[in-house]
Amino acid sequence: MADDGAGELRRIFELVLAESPSGRAEVLRRECGGDAALRARLEAMVRAAEDSRFLGAPTVAAEVRAGVDEARTLVSAEREGPGTVIGPYKLLQQLGEGGFGTVFMAEQERPVRRRVALKIIKMGMDTKQVVARFEQERQALALMDHPHIAKVLDAGATESGRPYFVMELVKGDPIVDYCDRSNLGIGERLDLFVQVCGAVQHAHTKGVIHRDIKPTNILVSTQDGRPHAKVIDFGIAKATASKLTEKTLFTEHRALIGTPEYMSPEQAEGSLDIDTRTDVYSLGVLLYELLTGTTPFSSGELRSAAYGEIQRIIREVDPPKPSTRLSKNTESLATVAARRSVQPARLNAVIRGELDWIVMKAMEKDRQRRYESASGLGDDVRRYLEGDAVLAAPPSAGYRARKFVRRNKGRVVAGALVASALVLGMVGTTWQALRAADRAKAAEKAGAEATAARDAERARVSELEQVVEFQYAMLSGIEPSTAGARLTEDVVRRYSASLEGAGVAVEDRGAKEGAFRQDWVKINSTDAAIRLIDETILKPATKEIDTRFTDQPVVAAALRQALAERYRDLGLYDASYPLQVSALELRRRELGPEHAETLATVSEMALLLQMMGKNAEAEPYIDSALEAGRRVLGNEHQHTLTFMNNAALIKAGLGRVEEAEALYREAFETRRRILGADDPLVLTSAHNYGSILDRLGRTKEAEAMYRLSYEGRRRVLGTENPETITAMHGLAVLLQDAGRFEEAEPLFKEALELNRKVRGEEHPTTLVSIASMGVALNSAGRTEESAVYCAEAVKKSRVINGDNNGYTVSYVLNYGAILSKLGRLDEAEVCYKEAIEKMPRLFGEDHPSTMLGVHGYGQLLRKQKKYKEALELLAPREAAARRAFPGGNARLLAIYLEGLALTRMANPPSPDRFPLAEANLLEAHQLFSQIGQPGVSGVKTVTGALGDLYKAWDGLEPGNGYDAKAAEWSQRAQELKK
Repeated sequence: MADDGAGELRRIFELVLAESPSGRAEVLRRECGGDAALRARLEAMVRAAEDSRFLGAPTVAAEVRAGVDEARTLVSAEREGPGTVIGPYKLLQQLGEGGFGTVFMAEQERPVRRRVALKIIKMGMDTKQVVARFEQERQALALMDHPHIAKVLDAGATESGRPYFVMELVKGDPIVDYCDRSNLGIGERLDLFVQVCGAVQHAHTKGVIHRDIKPTNILVSTQDGRPHAKVIDFGIAKATASKLTEKTLFTEHRALIGTPEYMSPEQAEGSLDIDTRTDVYSLGVLLYELLTGTTPFSSGELRSAAYGEIQRIIREVDPPKPSTRLSKNTESLATVAARRSVQPARLNAVIRGELDWIVMKAMEKDRQRRYESASGLGDDVRRYLEGDAVLAAPPSAGYRARKFVRRNKGRVVAGALVASALVLGMVGTTWQALRAADRAKAAEKAGAEATAARDAERARVSELEQVVEFQYAMLSGIEPSTAGARLTEDVVRRYSASLEGAGVAVEDRGAKEGAFRQDWVKINSTDAAIRLIDETILKPATKEIDTRFTDQPVVAAALRQALAERYRDLGLYDASYPLQVSALELRRRELGPEHAETLATVSEMALLLQMMGKNAEAEPYIDSALEAGRRVLGNEHQHTLTFMNNAALIKAGLGRVEEAEALYREAFETRRRILGADDPLVLTSAHNYGSILDRLGRTKEAEAMYRLSYEGRRRVLGTENPETITAMHGLAVLLQDAGRFEEAEPLFKEALELNRKVRGEEHPTTLVSIASMGVALNSAGRTEESAVYCAEAVKKSRVINGDNNGYTVSYVLNYGAILSKLGRLDEAEVCYKEAIEKMPRLFGEDHPSTMLGVHGYGQLLRKQKKYKEALELLAPREAAARRAFPGGNARLLAIYLEGLALTRMANPPSPDRFPLAEANLLEAHQLFSQIGQPGVSGVKTVTGALGDLYKAWDGLEPGNGYDAKAAEWSQRAQELKK
């Protein structure tokens, strides 16, 4: 196995020297095998290295002299490390090691003092060919002077004759690592890439081809707050216009000069005819990686292949487009998107089209079809960034028109802004394209006339695709909170201009502007932006659909569905409803009742009704969608999993928590298996599953799910994403219910602040956050503060949702509880009466919310000493409470039973009041005890109540042992207080 090469000799020599004397024989036996000559050679070198006369013995045997020479060389090389002085440079630390050289950070001591990078050719690499390459690198760098290319400063040779050169010390990270660590967006990555293209173009003008462009040869640092790239290591550059060295550099047979993942086809086949377009190809690969997080051909795929297979793959196999690669890598898509500060679905949409075209043009197998130069590639990327048509794009009229509209949004009529959320229009177009393709196949068999019809149909499909692509591009950027911030600045700017126009003195304007801005802040800019979006974009978009797509019902249905969802996301449910109904009717008629997109629309109808507080109306829709989805699409289809999730949400809203738990669990486990842990849909399922586990009293499992969702969404989607805010709020509620208010409060506050900013004051989800803050403060004993939030939630919900809405009634109930606690009993009674009158109709007689309302009103009546009314309210509904709070909802059932028992005890004497109250309290004590920490306070209360019950019972029926029970339970209560 031994090799006479210097590199192998050095490796074994170092192993032997590192071993203790007693162990060296074993190392030599293992490493040298049966090669006696190699072993003798190494033994001589070791003896020489340890000989005190090693560096100066004048006469030694020939064998030892040979060992001395070889050992001197190796030990001398070993000395070229930190602390070694080479010319005016002191080596400080090793920075890296490449194929030909080792790079050190060094300090130049004269004539100027500065830090530099010093590269020394490696031992064992000092063949004539390598030396020629090294000299070429040194001279090539000296020719260049560009802000994005590392400068060469000096060159020379070490005492052992090994050449070195000195270049400016470039501090930074490889370009891909820097972009990922900084979570740079697509635009920022492209700006950085344009810098690299400029540097490579400069090298080309000097007659130098890099031939090894890859992330580690492009270092990025931050200068003046902006990323700054430097291209390094022109170590295998080739002259194209001038002779850089007297020595001729040939590529030996089977010696690949470059890195396979970034290598051009002509480079891979070993051609000597390499020109600047080989660097253009490598730049295309780099751009591919910056966009997708991976190279077109993976390292594992190439480096595990034989030499010939590597050549074949690079020369012949067409890699997928960047957007295609992203759509296939579903497991890693969420992580890739997070590193680019964009949502997964949006990332694919951004890259699809122009950036695909640019990358694939740069990576053409035929170099005649690539960009002619690095500057050509950089210029096309710059055109993309500036909104101009890129040269790589097909020169279609539709494409150029879309680019014109994107550059001139302000001057395009509102109808052209069918802009806001028409993403799903692509679904309808895809379906029509498939249907058209089927018809086209049949037409091929029908002769010339049918062929003409087929061509016409294809043209029609192409037109539809252009329409939907145009609409999608126009709508993707509408974000209320961002629009609101822009609106604020615009309003203040207009006000400032009005002051100037009115002749207000300059010294007075600042105070007036400040006062105006304070007044404007009272109007939530997000809400104002939502109203503006509705009036100027969404309503015109609806009219545009009605007039423009009357003869394209499938597209019209997709666009109506998208608009309905956009309205729903903005909290404008009433506006969303007719669009949702219309989309469903169109899809049922055009696609059929069991088409995948029809079923998706049925599910969306159910979800909208649920958000409107109409769970009972929503259930038939979601049941039909889920049944058909399982049967037609299968249990693992993404539509079916969405139906499953929505069905669980609605079942939970109807109080059927056991059904909801099974559905949420199935959706979560299936999605995680198919999509991977970080996919946003998996994180959504984790949040939903956590919510039902919480209701079932499985607090530890619920917290794990909530944290998985919250931390994942914050990492993948960002803090201000609505889904992240929802997860934050859910975790806060769980912590609050577990009595951990100190942990919950900052989450409640942050979620509320973010909801106000991102969704607006008038969004239904913001109202939920306001109400939850009130409930949490009440639980923490800060009831006065709580009342402010609860009153705000009621007032706003009456305006936004209406009086007969489920959310409104729930907020009324919460407010009633707060008023009762504050002693404002008459006001509380008004709230309770409204809630328990409306809740059975809105939620059902056995719904948990209905029963909690009944329980709360019973408590209020007891406070008012209306004991008979309280008992008449609570006792007949005991069975309903057991149905509303099945085994998993132990805490809520225990609360109800405790209240019923206290009401029984407070009523005038009756034969069965004490036995019934005793049974209620003992069951409540058992339920509170079995749920651990969340039930501790309940256990204390019920224990004290049992002591009181037995004491009163003994007073009515002395001599039956109730006094002993009273003493026992009272003692327990005292111990619990400790």
